[in-house]
Amino acid sequence: MPDRDGTPTAASDPHVLAALVARESGPEVEAVHDPDTGRWTLEWTDGETVEGVERAVRAAGPEAARGLRHGLRYRRRLSESAVALGAVRLATSTDGSGPRPRVDAASVEAFWRDVRLPSPLTEREALLVYGLIYQVHDDHRRNEAEPEQICHLVRQAGLAVILLRTRAALTPAELLTARYAGSHGHPAWRYCLVPMDDARLVRAVHADRTATADHLRAALTLTAGLPDTPEAVTSRLRARLRRCG
Repeated sequence: MPDRDGTPTAASDPHVLAALVARESGPEVEAVHDPDTGRWTLEWTDGETVEGVERAVRAAGPEAARGLRHGLRYRRRLSESAVALGAVRLATSTDGSGPRPRVDAASVEAFWRDVRLPSPLTEREALLVYGLIYQVHDDHRRNEAEPEQICHLVRQAGLAVILLRTRAALTPAELLTARYAGSHGHPAWRYCLVPMDDARLVRAVHADRTATADHLRAALTLTAGLPDTPEAVTSRLRARLRRCG
C-alpha cells in the first residue's frame, strides 16, 4: 500500500525497495520484472552478498519482500574484474602438489558467494586481472568478456604467460622457473604460478651453459637459503657470473 500522501512504499513498489536497498548496501540495485512468472528480482553487480542484500530488504521493513505478490528473488552479477580476480585466486590456491584447482564460471561464483567482493590485494593481482581481461577482449575481438571465456583462458593458456606479458617483477625463483619449467616438466608454473624447488633451480642453472648473468645472480640468491649447496657449485656460479662482466 502507498503512504497516505500517495507515495509508494517498499512493500508496494519494487523500484522503491531497490532504491532503499541500494542506500543500505552500497551498489546500485535494479528491480527487474519477469512478465511470464510475475516475479521481481533485485539485481546488482559485485558489492554486497546476496545474504547482505536480503538483510537490507528486511531492514527496509519486515513486510517489504512479503508485500510483493509472487515473492522476491536476488541476483548478484559479477563484473569482468571480479571474475578475473576470482579465477586468479582459484588458480593460485595450490602449492602444486595436487591436481589443479577447478576454474570455471560456477566455481568463481561459488568462491565469491559469501564474500563482499574485494579489490586486488597486490599490484601483481591487479596486473593479472587487467592482463586476463585484455587478452580475452583481444582474442574475441570485442570489448567485453564472458565469465567462462575468462576462466577458459586461465585453464588453457595458464597464468604464467599473462604474468610475463605484464612485466611484473619476478622473484629469483620465478625468474628461473619461467626459463626452466617447460623443459623440467613443471606445469604448475604455467597454470598456477607455482615455482620450482629452489635446489632444483640451482642445479638447472649450474647445468645450463647458456644461462645469463641475471639467471646466475638469481641462482646465487637462492643458494643463500640452501646451506646444503655444495661449495663447488656456488664457486662455479660465481666464477661464471664474473666472466659475464
